[in-house]
Amino acid sequence: MATVFLRTVIIYVLFIFCLRLVGKRQVGELQLSELVTTFMLSELAVNPIQDFSIPIAYAIVPLILLLVFEVIMSFLVTKSNLIKKALFGNPSIIIKDGALNQKELSRLRIGISELLAELRIKGFSDISEIDYAILEQNGKLSVFPKVKNQPITIGDLDIKKKEGGISHPLITDGKINQSNLLLANKTEKWLLSYLKKHSININEVFLLTCNDANAINIIMKGEK
Repeated sequence: MATVFLRTVIIYVLFIFCLRLVGKRQVGELQLSELVTTFMLSELAVNPIQDFSIPIAYAIVPLILLLVFEVIMSFLVTKSNLIKKALFGNPSIIIKDGALNQKELSRLRIGISELLAELRIKGFSDISEIDYAILEQNGKLSVFPKVKNQPITIGDLDIKKKEGGISHPLITDGKINQSNLLLANKTEKWLLSYLKKHSININEVFLLTCNDANAINIIMKGEK
């Protein structure tokens, strides 16, 4: 039992480390080489745990080799358009100026119902509303509507609005997040002073956020 536990821990830690170095993309966003590497890593990692006759080194060495190979391939892809094209292909234009490219759709083996469903998900009910629809190298569909179908923005109305940036969680469940304080250009002294000024006990705070425009939002524990 101890052998099983030790092997599992070693493989688990090494496997997580390998995937962490490969990248942060979700499974649906993995490139072909990354997806193949992930499948191979999982297979190699499980075998020594299931079969004690397989030395654990038979898993560790291939895991490291696959990781090194993937890192090298990722580097080469960024330096060579030829290798990138060979591995990942080119983006495919499926719709241009409201006209469907049936030949390209057939080549990609995408059904028209699948395409229409994807357009509906993105808020468009008809192909004629689309200027360009491009299937990217990662399998995602980029959709650019015609000008008359684009939503009105603040820029179109010529309204000036100050950028708020993103909200940084400075306190979560009564605990200060030091890394987010740095991102928000705030100090712990400033935060504690703010809480004291508003007579707030830090232990009663469920969430306190501050965005780049210094707008602060507080949710107290038990608050609905």
